[in-house]
Amino acid sequence: MMKINKLALFALLGVLVLNSCSNDDDALEPLPEGDYTDGFFVLNEGGIGTVTFVSNDLNTVNQDIFATVNPDAADLGGYAQSIFFDDADRAYIISNGSNLITVVDRYTFELISVIDEGLSVPKYGVVYNGKAYVTNNNTFDDYTYDNANPPASYDDYIAVIDLETMRVESTIETDSYTEQIEEEDGLIYVNGSSFGYGNTINVINPSSNAVVQTLVTDFGVNSFEIEDDLVYALSGSSYQAFNKDSGEAVSSLDFAELSAAANLRIEDDQAYFTVGRSVYVMEQNSTTEPSEALLNYNSESQYGVMYGFEVEDDRIYIADGGDFSSDSFIEVYSTEGNLLKNIRVGLGPNGFYFN
Repeated sequence: MMKINKLALFALLGVLVLNSCSNDDDALEPLPEGDYTDGFFVLNEGGIGTVTFVSNDLNTVNQDIFATVNPDAADLGGYAQSIFFDDADRAYIISNGSNLITVVDRYTFELISVIDEGLSVPKYGVVYNGKAYVTNNNTFDDYTYDNANPPASYDDYIAVIDLETMRVESTIETDSYTEQIEEEDGLIYVNGSSFGYGNTINVINPSSNAVVQTLVTDFGVNSFEIEDDLVYALSGSSYQAFNKDSGEAVSSLDFAELSAAANLRIEDDQAYFTVGRSVYVMEQNSTTEPSEALLNYNSESQYGVMYGFEVEDDRIYIADGGDFSSDSFIEVYSTEGNLLKNIRVGLGPNGFYFN
């Protein structure tokens, strides 16, 4: 009798273990399929834009992957500007020289669609609730190049794209320039400064497509980040923090020694930014500027120093624009400032996007 009970017990345990494993398997998210699932994209501005894929181990480099995957398709257009993603595994490649957005599968890079109407010098995009919001510089006729005498009106706008039809369905005017755009907690944040001019970040409610709040910043904010219910804004000479909900300024750091700061990125409670060929880092909420650079890199580029910059998963990524007539390079560093690899990419690399 004891032998039978033991056998029955082992059988029962086996069933439970198998059932547990089956449930665990059911709970696992399926891995995306495609050649570009474990690495990052480098967007090369061009001339004609191209995309380079680099594996996370930095050992595999695939150049011009859009043309490789889609040999019969038209090219990405002139002056590729940026890439953004949606929740349906699609990547949107903006080429502002051709007023074009090319839509591909982010893991296979197979062409899905193109959006070529309703755009005028598109720059950056973000997705929320089935719509893409894309900033457009338009004609540049609204630049007075004088912060003391802003234009009477602006012709920049945000194109709202229905992602089912892939068509622009409406536009939003912000009474400012329109550059970097982010979504946070169901609201759209748009940098109202461009090329050193302007001093606002506008907050848009996508339910009404109306500006519901305006953060008044220092002039010439070139990048901003939203972390821990605060909006951090970097201009060439200052670093500010604003309460995300009230829009009130929380802190302001005016740089005494540093100038032409750019490329703000916040990662793991650290604020990274660039000045010339150098990368600086400080505490996210610091009110004291860093006294020494974390790293310096070598560049002979006249106009393309730090042409792209990113911090992601304990790595720092730098893109050098080079001479804009031949292929250039990126460099990947640890967050301690140690060079991990120099990688040849395409013409005028300007951004990093992670899969």
